[in-house]
Amino acid sequence: MSLDNIYVGLDMGTTKICVVVARKNEDDSIDILGIGNVPSKGIRRGVVVNIEATVDSIKKALVEAQRMSGIEVKTVTAGLASGHIKSFNKRGTIAVKSSEVTKQDVDRVIESASAYNMQLGEEVLDVIPQQFILDGQTEIKDPVGMNGVRLEADVHIVTGAVSSAQNIIKCCEKAGIVVDDVILEQFASSQAVLSEDEKEIGVCLIDGGGGTCDMAVYKQGAVFHTAVLQIGGNHFTKDLSIGLSTPESEAEDLKKEHGCVWMPLVSDDEFVDVPTVGGRPPRRVGKPVFTQILQARAEEVFHMFKGELQKHKLLELMGAGVVVTGGFSNFEGIEELASEVFDLPVRVGRPINIGGLTDVVMDPRFSTGVGLAIYSAKKGKGGQKISRGGEDKVFGNIFTRMKGWMSEFF
Repeated sequence: MSLDNIYVGLDMGTTKICVVVARKNEDDSIDILGIGNVPSKGIRRGVVVNIEATVDSIKKALVEAQRMSGIEVKTVTAGLASGHIKSFNKRGTIAVKSSEVTKQDVDRVIESASAYNMQLGEEVLDVIPQQFILDGQTEIKDPVGMNGVRLEADVHIVTGAVSSAQNIIKCCEKAGIVVDDVILEQFASSQAVLSEDEKEIGVCLIDGGGGTCDMAVYKQGAVFHTAVLQIGGNHFTKDLSIGLSTPESEAEDLKKEHGCVWMPLVSDDEFVDVPTVGGRPPRRVGKPVFTQILQARAEEVFHMFKGELQKHKLLELMGAGVVVTGGFSNFEGIEELASEVFDLPVRVGRPINIGGLTDVVMDPRFSTGVGLAIYSAKKGKGGQKISRGGEDKVFGNIFTRMKGWMSEFF
């Protein structure tokens, strides 16, 4: 098998490390060949806090993915989690040098819109054009070749800690692989679970992980807004641990087995056996009590995101509604609760438009990993023929490419 058409996504989350191996076929369809999924050690809220533990987790995930796919993984496209990410919209304006807009004019107006006084250790990770405006005419996607005098650009700027990306690359190098590209995780998830029609009409993607919940809003095919909440699946686990007086490890198992966030789906005669501490026998707790704890936290997350949409006057623009993905979306009743909070259509986002091991990766937990592989395949990034290079060189190349995302995502 030729390795030139093999692409790999690496999702380094707070609770899991996931490696997804994909093949791009001649007709541009994508098949999933293998997946490695192991508990994450050494990452908190998307930031590496223990390099050796993270490296060990990456190696274990690689072994699983390579065994399932039969492919030796050399390069990956990695996800950049959002615990340190900030984003905002800006507009830039220039005068067109000649009567016809050129590619150089587009570059200049985007550069004008991207001017930003960064703090120490901060880097502009992404500049995503939303629309161009030429002499007052709005919603232009590509102004090159058009006649005009005044060119404006609305862009979405994403910034983050440069050290976070450096540590991801360092961990991968120590695990014996090269990071060929880095992409923000909510953008990766959108590659896997959103249709182009949804992005055009207007859709809000909520990606709930173990350490954070990320939001990306699309309109007219472009990213209009992103936001991050420092609340994730681990907070649900801690709520259960405290509310039910049970160890966090037991609370995590209970959450996965009985997790429900919509009270109308449970009845008073349903009970859950809750392990206790100190050798005491398990206690029987009514399922409504269990559900009430989880629903309260889920409502908090959705109301905070709804407030974010209202603040930026985006709620009424979500014609395609809300798509919820990530491990957070596996709670029973998540669609019903989100629909009530947002008063919009809601669906759970699972990877779409893929072949191969679809039954394995249909879990929303794998949306980011699959999206990273899809992005890599679409852009021709990360083919396994790429040779290993030095960390500094790799990091420099990645940030050069990151600054070129403006054309790839628009």
